[in-house]
Amino acid sequence: MTQAQPFIPLAVDENKQYDLKNILQKQIKSLTPEEYHFFSFLIATNHVFEQLTNCQNKLNNDPTFSLWKLFEFFDVNGDRKLQLEDFIITLQKLDILLKREEIESLFSTLGGEDDNIISYAEFANLFKFSTTPQWRQSKTQQEGILNQDQQKLVHQIFSLYAKIERSVLYLRTQIGNDIQLLEDFFRKLDQKQKGYLIYNDFVIYIKSKGVQIKGNDYYRVFFMLQQYKSGRISFNEFLKKFSTREAYQNYLQQLDILIHPPQLATRQSIEQQPALQQKVDSMTNLDNKQNQQNEMSKISQQSRFSQDLDDSIRLPGYTRYVFGNN
Repeated sequence: MTQAQPFIPLAVDENKQYDLKNILQKQIKSLTPEEYHFFSFLIATNHVFEQLTNCQNKLNNDPTFSLWKLFEFFDVNGDRKLQLEDFIITLQKLDILLKREEIESLFSTLGGEDDNIISYAEFANLFKFSTTPQWRQSKTQQEGILNQDQQKLVHQIFSLYAKIERSVLYLRTQIGNDIQLLEDFFRKLDQKQKGYLIYNDFVIYIKSKGVQIKGNDYYRVFFMLQQYKSGRISFNEFLKKFSTREAYQNYLQQLDILIHPPQLATRQSIEQQPALQQKVDSMTNLDNKQNQQNEMSKISQQSRFSQDLDDSIRLPGYTRYVFGNN
């Protein structure tokens, strides 16, 4: 593998025990290209989540911070749910400038995947508050929603989330064009062939690359990658997160063809259409002949019934019916 670089350029803190580049340099010979990119994604994203946790804790410990007031600030329409347009407008107010693709992807990851809205509970999870609305008011009366320190923390939190989302988008460009490659990599992570991934699969994989894990390291990374927050990542979730949009749509189309094969007529080429039409015409003629025979049969039966009114009428599949008698 040539010219491969970690796709998240981290300014690793001076007090950090590890350096991302040093770790990758030690493992680079034993990693395939897709493993290299995925492995660096896990390490770097875990580091970003550590920074996120520090910012969230500072807000949690600030008695003057009102999460509900911040939610109202984001809720442009005042309907107590954040839609994509609300999200875009408020990020601009906070001077967080992202590309449209990045904003849509971030909105989806933060809670808009299932219903196209971010609820208060999902919003609270961004700041690690209780998911139950507390309508918490500031103890100190002050103008505006956020003081200067709080604005910096909120800005940093969303900037870090955006950084993670950009790394996901970049990862798709590196490993997301080949569905078969992703399937093979998924099977490699799913060592017990369960058909889905759990947190322990990530732990085993990371440890196999010589990286020590302490406490809940990498758990938030795993949680973020789940679409339904069920404690597991299915193959479809894995594909949807890491494949490009074009590759994923093509995969769904091929899967649909396997499940619902197209009719014969739709599979015929233009050159075969005359032959196909001839087949249709012959079937139509055959149906017409059958209808004529049925009509002749009815006439014959009516004639027979008119000659002998006491005769029985036998219906197909039924027993004997006689007019006026058992």
